[in-house]
Amino acid sequence: MPRGRKSKQERADKQKRDWLKLPSDVTRNILYKVGVIDILENAQKVCTAWRKICKDPSMWRVIYMTNFWDPNARPPLQDMCKHAVDRSQGQLVDLTIVDFGNDDLLLYVADRASNLRRLEAAWCYEDIYNDWSVALKKFAVLEELSLYETGISEEAIETAGRYCPMLRTLKVNQRAITYSGEECEDMAIAIGKNLPELRHLELIGDSMSDIGLKAILDGCRHLESLDLRDCLNIDLKGDIVKRCSQQIKYLKVSNDSHEPYVYEVDSRIRYTPPTCSFVFVLYGCSCSEDGC
Repeated sequence: MPRGRKSKQERADKQKRDWLKLPSDVTRNILYKVGVIDILENAQKVCTAWRKICKDPSMWRVIYMTNFWDPNARPPLQDMCKHAVDRSQGQLVDLTIVDFGNDDLLLYVADRASNLRRLEAAWCYEDIYNDWSVALKKFAVLEELSLYETGISEEAIETAGRYCPMLRTLKVNQRAITYSGEECEDMAIAIGKNLPELRHLELIGDSMSDIGLKAILDGCRHLESLDLRDCLNIDLKGDIVKRCSQQIKYLKVSNDSHEPYVYEVDSRIRYTPPTCSFVFVLYGCSCSEDGC
């Protein structure tokens, strides 16, 4: 074998040996960046060492899963998410689901993730709606609820006020409703009445008018930030402007820029998680343990 080629092979072998000698915490960090779907479908099957790390409940404290607007993918993603929740063994604290959530999944999480502190659901529309009140009763330490194009009722907001005493951030965002005469104050009034301890509130695209805004200012006296982008029915004039300037440190109004807002109609790909193929191409794995 030519000298140059042998030297190249030796370097490759050495790189593989070094990879196997990585400390477990370094390997854990790399696998964590792979993402839930690729861990379950690929990474955990690489070798015994990786499989052991992937079964550690601490690897599943944060679960982030997204669908690419494929309706056929939703049922398997729901099953996969349930499996990930099971692996957390009650340690799950942060869950994000995009375009595949439903009431059944929500209740499954509620029964197994009593330590959940942050829940984000996007593009679930009315698939998650009916059982919010049941689920929120079980999220006693929830600090942030973030929704985009995902339904929630005023009754569920009331439930959150009673059973989620640590809730400080609420986001109920949607695409703007531009139809004339479509004002609706129900959500704003429910928030003002039931969530007095909120610090951060986003209601992008809400159809409330100044009446709803006043209800929020009256009820949520501790608000630090308020996002009213695309709230087209609010007429910020007179006393309501003065009250906003006095009570709110960080205020965004209807015509403010959406940047760096993640969920935009034409920018869905922006929150695509990294894939495991990056890890395999960059590092490879020559582990000789069972399972490779």
